[in-house]
Amino acid sequence: MHDLTAPLCKRRTRRLRWAALLALSVLAGGAPAAGPTNSLSTLERAIQANFLFKFAPFVEWPPGAFSATDRNFIICVVGDDPFGTLLKDVVRGQKMVGRPVVVRRAGNETGAAGCHILFAGPSADPGYAPFATADGQPVLTVADKGAGPSGAMIEFVRQSGRVRFQIDDGTARAHGLKISSKLLGLAIAVDRK
Repeated sequence: MHDLTAPLCKRRTRRLRWAALLALSVLAGGAPAAGPTNSLSTLERAIQANFLFKFAPFVEWPPGAFSATDRNFIICVVGDDPFGTLLKDVVRGQKMVGRPVVVRRAGNETGAAGCHILFAGPSADPGYAPFATADGQPVLTVADKGAGPSGAMIEFVRQSGRVRFQIDDGTARAHGLKISSKLLGLAIAVDRK
């Protein structure tokens, strides 16, 4: 009997996590944003970290995106890391497409190599071009529009005090990624060019 209930419990746990994420985004909407546009509260960063992880089930990567030698699903962070331990806490013990999720700090020189999701934080480096290394690669690029570089497939924005996101679906498709209509429907703006 235990074997039959385990998949049900896992699904219920995933649904509860997703509900908690949505509840957090509603709570963030009730509180005014802290300080200037690029100054985010810990709650807003936690919501972004959760979104970053939760985007993955709504994206279809081409088969070649997963190396046979690396058995992990890798979320990379380049530039200044705005999450601290938040992102690692979110993904601890989680799996994506049957692979353990790992957070890796990638140097600006290695960029997207081996990454499935690439989050680019801000950087004072004048030559900083974090998405150049992902050009033509099946890597989902994400940034904070108010505090990070431009050109990401998904950009976090704040709207009416809430953490939301916009999607450049055309760029994602050009990189071999298919974003689910469910995720596109949650975005405040979708660029399909």
